[in-house]
Amino acid sequence: MLTDRTYALRMQKLREFTRSMNADFALLTPSPNFRYLTGIHYEMRERLVALIVTRDGEPSIVAPQFDVSNLSRSGRIKDFLPWSEDEDPYSVVAKAVRSRPKECTILLEDYMPIGVLWALEKALGGLKKTLSMTAHLESMRIVKSTEEVELMKKASKIIGQSVSKAMTQARLGMTELEMRQVVANECIRNSGVPTFTTVQFGENTALPHADSGTRQLRRGDIALFDCGCEVEGYNTDITRVAVAGKPSSEQESVYSIVLKAQQAAIDRMKAGLTCEVADSFARQVIEKAGYGAHFTHRLGHGVGLEVHEPPYLVKGNSMQLRAGMTHSVEPGIYLEGKFGIRIEDLILVDEGGCEALTLSPKDLYQMKV
Repeated sequence: MLTDRTYALRMQKLREFTRSMNADFALLTPSPNFRYLTGIHYEMRERLVALIVTRDGEPSIVAPQFDVSNLSRSGRIKDFLPWSEDEDPYSVVAKAVRSRPKECTILLEDYMPIGVLWALEKALGGLKKTLSMTAHLESMRIVKSTEEVELMKKASKIIGQSVSKAMTQARLGMTELEMRQVVANECIRNSGVPTFTTVQFGENTALPHADSGTRQLRRGDIALFDCGCEVEGYNTDITRVAVAGKPSSEQESVYSIVLKAQQAAIDRMKAGLTCEVADSFARQVIEKAGYGAHFTHRLGHGVGLEVHEPPYLVKGNSMQLRAGMTHSVEPGIYLEGKFGIRIEDLILVDEGGCEALTLSPKDLYQMKV
């Protein structure tokens, strides 16, 4: 569990950034960054909920009166500015920053709805300047603390166990949707919160992001499980592959190539290398095997409060890996109309290499059907 001190340090860094940018205040609506700073997970709807961080003083949250009790229990912010249903919430924001100039310079982030910006500008009587704090918040989130990594390890263990158990429950004729539900149920049983579960059978596995549907499991099918769960907001991401019965020689061959490509990247990734170089480690193996045209996506992405977050392991990204970054490593080969193989693990970058956080078996599991 993250401590109060962790949240206090995060807020202090944002306050210092606000001063360094000569901004009057920062404002965030519910988003992963909002959760990172407050500990509050809240879905943005039509009613305004906003975090206000000034150069000095304590942060405050503008929120509907009826939601204050719930929000105060789940977060680390003590000061709430409630508004009633017959009140303009943006006037509450304006009052909260009344000591600032009429034309303010404010910090905003990419997740904020444009309608909030327009209403805010009207309530404040105009804005002198809007500046982005997105890159700064990303730089704060990109390197994970020991506390954060421990939560991701717990999530990784839960999803690994859940997928492995689901594979043992396969039967011919069950649909992708039915198998997806098995994984989700196992995840909940193991005290995880499933964030996404995609199961594909047969030719559907050649479509990297196809949704689960009514395709039934047949003997000889490849089954692909791309799943994740969270613990206290921190995510994991894993992909495992099974076959209904005995695999064909082609299935075994492609699987071994993808596994070799993934291992080549994991063995060589470390702090100081660029994201695009990491991508090339796996891609070179697949290209050498003659399947380069069938590896159609990046090697991986950052994982944390979001399942997909920067930095991305992709050609053209010259950002250097840093100790404490957490990434998916997921090469794949997709043979349209036949099958696809993707193997994905979550890793923690270190100075001398990287550590796998997902530890479930990576063999081509033969489901007894």
